[in-house]
Amino acid sequence: MKPGILFWIVGVLALLFNGYGCFDYFMTVSAGTDYLASQGWSQEQIAYWEAMPAWRVALWAIGVFSGLLAAILFLMRKAFAVLLFAIGPVVFVLNLLATLFDGGPEVMGASYYVASMVVLAIIVFFWWYARRQKKKGVLA
Repeated sequence: MKPGILFWIVGVLALLFNGYGCFDYFMTVSAGTDYLASQGWSQEQIAYWEAMPAWRVALWAIGVFSGLLAAILFLMRKAFAVLLFAIGPVVFVLNLLATLFDGGPEVMGASYYVASMVVLAIIVFFWWYARRQKKKGVLA
């Protein structure tokens, strides 16, 4: 089945969104404190982030890079994009739950969780839309 214009719009948005996620990841792990401060993070929030265990940073990397690869495969109309898009919400929720249990709410504040819910809704949407396109036969 030939994809419609909405398919291409969603695919490009997924590529841009996940591309920014990869950029944010690289900037955070390479520029660290300077980058986080430039994003408006307080010293307490930066210290919280820098104390984060490596497995949580790894989850973030898995989420953003699987999302970027999923977006590329989606635009190539490959069904494997569905599985890769599914990784993002899983690792995101795991990381968010870890934040809830390690003192994150006190340090990060409510706006962090509002933004997290928006991000979660977006990545779940990409997964849902890719599944729908696979069922329609657009992804093979």
